[in-house]
Amino acid sequence: MTQEIHSLDAADLNPTEMYLLLRDAVIPRPIAWVSSVDVDGRSNLAPYSFFNVCSNVPPVLGFAVGPRGKDKLTGALIEKDTLANIKATGELVVNIVPEELIEPMVRTATGLEPGEDEFAFAGLTQAPSEKVRPGRVLGAPVAFECRLFQIVEVGTHHWVMGEIVRIHIDERIYVGAYKGLNHRVDPLRVEALRPVGRLGRAYYTRLREIDTILRSDASND
Repeated sequence: MTQEIHSLDAADLNPTEMYLLLRDAVIPRPIAWVSSVDVDGRSNLAPYSFFNVCSNVPPVLGFAVGPRGKDKLTGALIEKDTLANIKATGELVVNIVPEELIEPMVRTATGLEPGEDEFAFAGLTQAPSEKVRPGRVLGAPVAFECRLFQIVEVGTHHWVMGEIVRIHIDERIYVGAYKGLNHRVDPLRVEALRPVGRLGRAYYTRLREIDTILRSDASND
C-alpha cells in the first residue's frame, strides 16, 4: 500500500488555521450541552464539542471553552458566559444531545448577549435539577449534574472539569441491572434519543451503522 502525505509543521499554521484543521480532522466528537446560571440566577445553555470523560473515580467530565472574542479597545480575550458562570457558581449540568433536539442545540450556539436565556431562544423546556442550581434540558437522554472539579488554562482555552453528583436518565434507554452491575444504559435503544456527534463546519453525524469488533481478551459487556 502506498500513501501520499501532505505534512505540515505546526508552527507554520496560524491560530485560525490550526483551529479549523483540528475541528475538521478530529471527528466525530461528542457534544456537551452545558447549562449554567450566573450569580443572579439567569440561565445559559451552550454546546461544546471538545468534550469527553476524564475519570470514573471520581466521576469527572471535561470540556474546553474558548474565548467569546476580543475586547475592541484593549484586545483582551472575553470569557464566554459558560466559563464565567461556572467560575462564579461552581455548578453546571452536562446534557447529552439527542437526535430530536439537534436543531435547537445548534440554535443555542448563537452568540446572544450575556444574561439572555438560550432555553427560551431555542424553544426548549428547562427541567429542575436536584443538587445544583442550573436546570437541565427536558428531552436529553442523559443529564449529569456537576460541581466544579478543576479548571485548567490551556493557552486561549480553558479545560473545565465537573464532578458528577447526580445523573438523570430517560427510562427508555435505562437498562438497569446487567451482567452483575446495577445501572446500565443503552443509548441506541430509541432512535430519537441517540446522541449526535459533531463534525467540521455545519456537519453533524447520527449513529446508524455500528460494528462489533472484540479484542481477543475482551467480551462485549
